[in-house]
Amino acid sequence: MITFRATYFDGLSSTAHPVTISADEQRLRIQGDNPALLRDESLRDCVISPPLGKTKRTITLSDGAMLETDNLAAVESLEQQVRGNRGMRFVHFLESRWKTVAVSFLGLALCVWIFMVFGIPALAKKIAYAVPQELSEELSRKTMDVLDKRLLRPSKLPKARIRSLEKSFRRLHRGIDPAQTYRILFRKSPIIGPNAFALPSGTIVMTDELVRLAKHDREIEGVMVHEIAHVEQRHGLRNIIQDAGVFLVISALVGDVTSITSVAATLPTVLAEARYSRAFEREADERVASYFTKKGWSTKYYQRILRRITRDMKNYPGESLLSSHPLTEERIRNMQDYEKAARKKR
Repeated sequence: MITFRATYFDGLSSTAHPVTISADEQRLRIQGDNPALLRDESLRDCVISPPLGKTKRTITLSDGAMLETDNLAAVESLEQQVRGNRGMRFVHFLESRWKTVAVSFLGLALCVWIFMVFGIPALAKKIAYAVPQELSEELSRKTMDVLDKRLLRPSKLPKARIRSLEKSFRRLHRGIDPAQTYRILFRKSPIIGPNAFALPSGTIVMTDELVRLAKHDREIEGVMVHEIAHVEQRHGLRNIIQDAGVFLVISALVGDVTSITSVAATLPTVLAEARYSRAFEREADERVASYFTKKGWSTKYYQRILRRITRDMKNYPGESLLSSHPLTEERIRNMQDYEKAARKKR
């Protein structure tokens, strides 16, 4: 038998009546100073409110009347007898112990971190390869519009030089990724200087400044292979999908629906100003090393222009934009290691 004090509300007025509750496994008996309050209820017809911290517990009777008590232990014992609110009792157990709450919070943070670091990139890769070519072309077209308005100017290279480079480019992409449609565009840019970048559609943009900086065509070919690899590996699409993925997760956590709906409209600008991760740059560099070593060429030409680009870009105000060449010395060491390993296998 469980006995405890409570306050009785009849559901018709706000008048509070102090009562004594006696309960067994089947029935609940209410007694008070007023004989009219004497009641006997079946526990199956009563609804016990779930526990919530240290707040008072309530028991709703069959006719809508309600009992309220601060004797949490008594109501918990009553719950156990009738086997009610099992799930919420477990939640209450977690909430009432700060160590458990702290561990749960850390566990949630760890899960979010794992999803962002590993889950989103894996999903982005699958999504990027499933994106229709028509969508890639539309996104690339809008991105070029943004770049031509903000950063790029028409090329001033001699037409004969452009034709020669276009011929080299066709030979390279046919030998690397013949299934994809590619084209190369040349632009002058006093803002970003010597640079090249790839758009998801297969459009490669190379600046006049980079062409003039090169001292050998093999250097330019290395840059071309690098950018073709970015398209082949869908790095551009994966980049913006990953960025949007992290943004969407954060927006979902804070409930910012308005920001989520605005992502699509900003994708061209995001793509235009995106930087590739170390992993993406390493994959593209390894493609250069693989292609060059199979041809019997040294990667020294590509290494030289990387150093030259890094040194020369410091003279341009927009060197941070479209700069997909971070940690040049690290990248060069990786290529040297790849080339040495390839020679040992021969």
